[in-house]
Amino acid sequence: MIDPKYLIYHDLIGFSAYIKPKSKLKDRVFLDIGVVINDTKNMLITEKNNKIKKYIKKDNIFRFKIPNYKSEEEEYYLEVQGNKIVGSPINRLRSLKKKRWLKT
Repeated sequence: MIDPKYLIYHDLIGFSAYIKPKSKLKDRVFLDIGVVINDTKNMLITEKNNKIKKYIKKDNIFRFKIPNYKSEEEEYYLEVQGNKIVGSPINRLRSLKKKRWLKT
């Protein structure tokens, strides 16, 4: 289970994702893009209906469907700016460790 405030530091593979381009902020509809199968430095690669598509992180707003970390019965959505998740998952995790180390 993942605490939502740490999602941007976590590996995103396996989450259901929805997308909205930053250029169309007035359009409030998120499109279902499927399940994340790969998380590279600048792109999310998803699969839906046996079709694989690539999305640039910094140009979009993502919404991830994640299980509730307090109870397994509910699932909820977490909206993330694409520029917050730019970078490989390993480097995002390292930055979290550095932030925690600097605070103590």
